[in-house]
Amino acid sequence: MTGIIIVAHGELAGELVNSVAMIMGRVPLLRAVGLGSDQSLDDLKREIEEAWQELERGGARQILVLVDMFGGSCSNVAARLVCDSEPGQIAVVTGVNLPMVLEASIDRDLYQLKDLVDKVVKAGRKSIVDVRAVLAEKLR
Repeated sequence: MTGIIIVAHGELAGELVNSVAMIMGRVPLLRAVGLGSDQSLDDLKREIEEAWQELERGGARQILVLVDMFGGSCSNVAARLVCDSEPGQIAVVTGVNLPMVLEASIDRDLYQLKDLVDKVVKAGRKSIVDVRAVLAEKLR
């Protein structure tokens, strides 16, 4: 099974986990790590590593890290973890949104990590919609 860690500034990661639980019920091997304003990047790295170890103890063989934004502190720390890990063991995807977390939670047993990453990225992109444009098109 693939473990999932959501990493984001503030409380966003925890709230995404709460939202997934509201929709699907509690999802095993899904963890949130938030970067507080009083935390250092070393603190964040340590928390991500602890979540990773916890997921591995729970049976995760691969780890998918979903991060709030590319180039931010959270993604930079997660990227270092990818560089230090075995190829194919961990993947990091940025721009996390609720559909991405749902897709990862539903499909993680069905796909290898690389294919899961592709599905999660597609789900994230598909969920970004200009509602006014969609409505205007339907009203034509």
